[in-house]
Amino acid sequence: MKHILGMLLAVMPVLSAFASDILPLSGDNWTAVLDAKRGVLLEYTQYGSVVPFRVDDFAGPTWEGVEMSPCDGAPLSFRGNKDGNVYTIKYIPMSDHLAVECGMLNETSSTFAPMRASLVIGTDSEMRSYPLWNDKYFPTLLRCERDFAWGYFMSPLGGIMAVGVEDPVASYSLNYIYRDIKEWKWGHQIYTASWDMLHCGPLPSRHPSGMAQLLPGENKTWTMHLGCVARPEDVKPALSSWLSAPLMEADKYTLVCGENDRLTVYSSSDLTSLTFTDTKGRSHKLKASHIQDSVWTTVLPALRQEGQCRIVAVNACGKRSEAILNVRGDWSRYLSQARDFVMKYPPVMGNSCEMFYGYYPAFLAFRHFPSQDDAILEERLLRDMTLLIEPETGLPAKDANPHRVQNFSSLMGILVDLYEATGKEEYLQVASRIGDYISSESIQAADGSYRSGNIHYTAVIYPAKSMLELAEAEKAHFETTADSTWLAHYSQHYDSAMRAVEDLARRLDNIETEGDMTFEDGMISCSALQLALGALNAEDTATRDRYCNAASYMLERHRCLEQNLIPDARMRGATLRYWEALDVYFTPNQVMNSPHGWTAWKIYAVYYMYLLTGDLKYWNDLNDTLGSCVQLMTADGHLRWGFIPDPYMDGRICVSDGKGGIDYKDKVIGEQYLEMISPWLRPADETKLCNFGEIGGAGDHTVYEIFKALEETMISTAYVRVESDGRFNALNCRARLRGDSLYVSTDRHIRRLHVCTSNPLQLSVNGGETQSLSSCSVNLTTAQ
Repeated sequence: MKHILGMLLAVMPVLSAFASDILPLSGDNWTAVLDAKRGVLLEYTQYGSVVPFRVDDFAGPTWEGVEMSPCDGAPLSFRGNKDGNVYTIKYIPMSDHLAVECGMLNETSSTFAPMRASLVIGTDSEMRSYPLWNDKYFPTLLRCERDFAWGYFMSPLGGIMAVGVEDPVASYSLNYIYRDIKEWKWGHQIYTASWDMLHCGPLPSRHPSGMAQLLPGENKTWTMHLGCVARPEDVKPALSSWLSAPLMEADKYTLVCGENDRLTVYSSSDLTSLTFTDTKGRSHKLKASHIQDSVWTTVLPALRQEGQCRIVAVNACGKRSEAILNVRGDWSRYLSQARDFVMKYPPVMGNSCEMFYGYYPAFLAFRHFPSQDDAILEERLLRDMTLLIEPETGLPAKDANPHRVQNFSSLMGILVDLYEATGKEEYLQVASRIGDYISSESIQAADGSYRSGNIHYTAVIYPAKSMLELAEAEKAHFETTADSTWLAHYSQHYDSAMRAVEDLARRLDNIETEGDMTFEDGMISCSALQLALGALNAEDTATRDRYCNAASYMLERHRCLEQNLIPDARMRGATLRYWEALDVYFTPNQVMNSPHGWTAWKIYAVYYMYLLTGDLKYWNDLNDTLGSCVQLMTADGHLRWGFIPDPYMDGRICVSDGKGGIDYKDKVIGEQYLEMISPWLRPADETKLCNFGEIGGAGDHTVYEIFKALEETMISTAYVRVESDGRFNALNCRARLRGDSLYVSTDRHIRRLHVCTSNPLQLSVNGGETQSLSSCSVNLTTAQ
């Protein structure tokens, strides 16, 4: 039996309580409560975190669909029988965490080969309402390696429960509200998560092989470990010790050509092999230095070619883990490719902005990298815009879902970008009229919030951000034309946006979203990004600091919905959404999408927080999250909709019936990209308004948010960082430091220059007037 140390802890209190319905368990710094009849946990407490477990059909840890009962004379042991198989569970208190030994014995004469045989973990992940969701634990990361499995659950308040299995686990699954149902179902809930000890194929190649069946007379055992840790950075060291397995963490997961990277490996036993396969498929043996107890490190070789590289670590226990890094291309290439893809498959106008979001990157690329074909999309928008906006009144058309605020705030933002690309005032005029509608009593309530009916919609996409972008364009146009009308427009729309931001600051995470209520990725990230942008636009320091602190608060709570520890560049930093598969008419639509186009909302948030604070944690997060997102674009310019982390999903994909209609095909997907459907799902008449769910109604233009965020953060912003010792780095600009004078030159693409300095400096931009920068300051300057 594995990990026998600590088995005798808490045995005496358990024996004295065994006759009751409740069994208390404890170790050196943790306690737990066990249901003595069903053999499932009710609660686990450690480091001030109280982890709730479910009490319904998703209680656990227990075998799915098996009724367990106590074993006579064996404290903390439970047994169940189903279809000739014997299932066992035994709790083993360790000093710093709890272990659970699980067994399965096939007593029949036939091979047992189920679709899955699952151990339901049982942690309560159902987040339905504020403030109850603060105490629920979301399955932030689960991952199977060849010889073990690991991950963690996290609450909005920052509590973390690390979980792992020290033996090979076939797969894992999330217990979605409508799991296994191949129908369109609206639902934003996950009950808990499960380790699939046995599972049929196909599964990702990283997973163990030979875990699909149990032969007659065969017995398999697994030992799961669970316990709380204080910080996210403690997850990998703790699990590597509990599981006797190597776990890797890179400084960066998205790199540029020629950039070095440092890799840390946590392993309680010696590393016997560390293999690096580069972007050309060549393998290299690496040497790692043992820098402290159970910690190894090495510097990875710089790569000169774009693409993915893979690292495999093996320790003396024979356990193997993998990591993936990515070497990206030039940021500008991705924006140009997005515009080209939109040009090839132009938007179809519909009553959902998710159908025409592609205009955003198209017109942003128009501004930076003009093409003779840009006028085609400009004319198309002019033709189709009347389907959304009544030409006579400037108000939303009655068939265009007038109270779906984000449709019109998005159109407003698209028109602002088109105005800035072309200089044609008529586009700004239409955008300004839409701004009047959104800031009117029809949409903006007395408390400052934008609403759809009675539902709070300020954090459904980002109408306040779009309103500030409009106001900025109006102010710039006033400064160019001296027409006071534009100053009045600016004042109205700036005030509207800041009233909405003030409402967000009052509410914090007590807000609403579109559809089924939950602690929702976009609801929190869109609030955070608009609060941070509000701070950047605040007119006094006190308001700036208050909004910045509110944005930080929201982002801290959002961490439970982010892939911040996964050692895979395809997903690193991406947010966790699990109902958007309807974008591409995929069912079950409860499937994880990470990254998804709406992951970009987090990109804006961490970008604005870096502009506000200069804290490198936001910069590193921005780099890895944007890096995972742009991989949705292939090197040759083919755009995918999103990435599915779930290792196995028996679903239905939407395909063409060959006659201009829709058909559905059963297909197993797992840990892979899903394609867009709008390129081929086109109506016969593209001049008419389309409805979501019909031909022409695909919502997969969500992916284009990534390239809009890319333009703002990495193409039109330049950065300089000056350290206390005089070392400095410059991105998207040319910089010279002469004593205490910093000279920066930018090109036409740059709209903003961000300077973070530890020393007092005199700054000159493009030969302009000198301005003083104080030490320990963060400064945002208009570069043009």
